[in-house]
Amino acid sequence: MTTEVRRLVASAVLSELGRTRRDTDWLAQRSGLGLRVVEASLAGERDLTVEELAAVANALGVSPARLVPAPPSD
Repeated sequence: MTTEVRRLVASAVLSELGRTRRDTDWLAQRSGLGLRVVEASLAGERDLTVEELAAVANALGVSPARLVPAPPSD
């Protein structure tokens, strides 16, 4: 993931957390990911793997596509 994509994914996840009034502890527990993994990913310090992104999306009740930016139109 590029830094920009990482930032956009983190922003989308944080937006969903805000919309549902949940926090990173809840997301970590609900997704089965470690709290450090969730926090580092949302801080843009690491990429989420495809499996992790799917777990996060499932926890939030959204499609993984909702958390990934659309490819640029050329």
